[in-house]
Amino acid sequence: MDNNRMTAIEKALGITLPGAYRDFLSQASMQEDLPATDLVLLYGTGILLQRNADYEVQRYLPSWISIGDNSGGAAICLHCEPGDPAVYLTGYGALDTGSMEVIGHDFNAWVAGGFSLDVLREAPDVVAFRSSETYKLRKAFMALHQALRTLESARAGGLDLKSYMLQKRILQQQLKDFETQHAGKKYRL
Repeated sequence: MDNNRMTAIEKALGITLPGAYRDFLSQASMQEDLPATDLVLLYGTGILLQRNADYEVQRYLPSWISIGDNSGGAAICLHCEPGDPAVYLTGYGALDTGSMEVIGHDFNAWVAGGFSLDVLREAPDVVAFRSSETYKLRKAFMALHQALRTLESARAGGLDLKSYMLQKRILQQQLKDFETQHAGKKYRL
C-alpha cells in the first residue's frame, strides 16, 4: 500500500499509525479485509476508516485505532502513542482503557503467534473488581448455593435421608448467617 493512503488514514483519524502496523499494511497491501483466523478479522484499508467511525473509536479512545474484531463484538485495538506496542481487545460497547485486555505484547509477535485472542493480561477494571468486597461476597454467596445444589444431587444419587437433612440444615443456617451478617451489602446478581 502506498504511503499516501496511510497518510490519508492517519489524517482522517487524527492519529499516527504504530510503526509495526504501518509496516504490516505496507507489506500485505491490505485493501480488503483479512480473515486472519476463524475469529479474527483484520480490517482492510477500504473499511478501516468506516469501522473506526461507526464505533466512534477515536471519540472514546482518542489515541487508539481499531484494526479488526473478534467476530463477536470486540475490537482489536492498538495504542497509537509511542511506548505501548501491545495489542488489546475490548468490547465495542466498552471503549475505555479500563476494559482493555492485552492479547499480544507487541503487534509483530501477535501476528507471528497466529493472531491469538488468548488474554495475556486482564483488563484493569476486572482486576480491580476481583479484589473488591462485592466480588468476594458474591463468590462466597454463590459457593453456599452451589453446596446446596451439590447436596441435592447427592440425595438424588442415593445419599441417605438422615445425612441429607443434617447437611441441608447446616448449609441453610450458614446461608442465613451469611445473609444476616452481610445485610445491605451488594452481593446478589
